[in-house]
Amino acid sequence: MAQAFPAQGGIATYAGTVLADPRLNEEFDLVLLNTTRRAVRLAGTFSLSNTWHGIVDTVRVWRAARRADVVHVLTALMRTPPLVRALALCGAARLGGAGVLCHVHTGLVNVGPNERFAPSRVQRQMFRWLRIADAVITVSDAATRGLAPFAPGARFIRLDNAVDGASFDPAEPAAEPPTILFVGTIAARKGVLDLVEALVRLRDAGAPDWRLELVGSGNEAGEEEARSVGDVVARAGLGHSLLGPLHGVALRERLRLAQLFVLPSHSEGQPIGILEAMASGLPVVATKVGGIPDIVADGVEGLLVDPRRPDQLAEALRRLIEAPALRAQMGEAGRRRVAQDFDLATLRRSLAAIYRAASRRPQAAGDWGSAGPRSTRPSSG
Repeated sequence: MAQAFPAQGGIATYAGTVLADPRLNEEFDLVLLNTTRRAVRLAGTFSLSNTWHGIVDTVRVWRAARRADVVHVLTALMRTPPLVRALALCGAARLGGAGVLCHVHTGLVNVGPNERFAPSRVQRQMFRWLRIADAVITVSDAATRGLAPFAPGARFIRLDNAVDGASFDPAEPAAEPPTILFVGTIAARKGVLDLVEALVRLRDAGAPDWRLELVGSGNEAGEEEARSVGDVVARAGLGHSLLGPLHGVALRERLRLAQLFVLPSHSEGQPIGILEAMASGLPVVATKVGGIPDIVADGVEGLLVDPRRPDQLAEALRRLIEAPALRAQMGEAGRRRVAQDFDLATLRRSLAAIYRAASRRPQAAGDWGSAGPRSTRPSSG
């Protein structure tokens, strides 16, 4: 159960990766229940249409669970509307008799060193119902630490995101002049305004030549914010950098032709966009939020800065713009890191073990030990 095409973003990309994997399809009959009705929407809010669609999806899950062994719910979980929806979907799957996996992707839960997880009183009470799921899957240890105290009895498993590294052609990060590539939602929370300010600072300071490409749309943020952010980009003289959303071969081509990847988000989970950039051999400039420090070691695969600090962002970008050899060194380190820790084969093995353990079939149920060393079950105290 997930957002998929025409939705954009990490959950849709993750769902597509899992569903397209031939080896997982050999062992499991994977069926997608797509919750996306239209590409342009304002997610995470209470509205009549969102409420109605939530009810419809809950019924769809219950019906599917009556025939399925496992229901895998990919969710943002936070804010309150997605939390209500996720619990409803998990409850429907449980009533339908299937094993239940609640997979949390959002940066609002997967907090990092510059963030604090501060759910409301109502949200804290609702987290207790996460025990409906056989397992709650997170993409960072920070998410488990944040959620576990409010969900006594729930089983937590950290499962890293992954990409098919072999499907990405290597870039030439040392090429000049460097192209700086951003891929994500065109929104303030993704740090686009910080990026614009940082680049204006560099331009005004006479930094060496560079080129910017902004790949993505404002669908997840809403049309009003997308227009507002787009206006700021245009006033800075960077309107030509807005390329719109790209996928598949077209996105891989932009990665291949770039020299530097930037994602200055205010919050993140474990961004698949960064993993795709590293698989392409690009050095990364990103913020110390969510699971990003788990992927990018500062000074090794890229440079990390504090969120909402355009001054730090400008300095990190300047450093790599002026050092083609350093870009190449960090890019190669990123390719090695993805191949070692975030390749699709690793995800496939872990996810298959989790599916087998969550299955309600007697011969498969309960073997959580095979789901990997990151599986934990907090005490109820």
